[in-house]
Amino acid sequence: MLKSLVLTYSALILVLNIVLYKFSIGPSFFKVTFSFFPLALSGYLFGPWWSSILALFSNILCFTIFGSGSFHPLFLMTALLSGFISGLFLYRKNVNLVSVIITQLLLMVPLSLFLNSWFIALVYGIDYHFVFLGRLWRNVGLIPIQIIMVYLLIKAFEKRKLLAQNKFR
Repeated sequence: MLKSLVLTYSALILVLNIVLYKFSIGPSFFKVTFSFFPLALSGYLFGPWWSSILALFSNILCFTIFGSGSFHPLFLMTALLSGFISGLFLYRKNVNLVSVIITQLLLMVPLSLFLNSWFIALVYGIDYHFVFLGRLWRNVGLIPIQIIMVYLLIKAFEKRKLLAQNKFR
């Protein structure tokens, strides 16, 4: 049975993800958003399984509310995997720079760069190489930004004891 605290924080993370998704830059297939932070936060707090579910709901809600791009079940698979990876490397761990780097590299290279590029090419009927090259430069620029932001924000929460993981067990 889920604790009310888990449901409350889950709802807050979903809302934060939706708000941060709204503030995006670029077209739908090269979109740059700040929704990576709620994903990392859910992985840190709830682990791989619950974080996967939150990532799935977030993906569905963002498409339903904003209607940007094309909805396709393939993108749900990427969302599930993103939540799982975040939870796998950040949950119940003393978050250090190495774990954040590994997490962000796994999210940005195999999932975002290869898998999402392939899905975008399939859904939009665009040449894979075109999508891949465009997203390659996007990801090269985003990886260090995401690593620094996720690390600093989680450490800030830990230092101030705002998010104690033991509350959610």
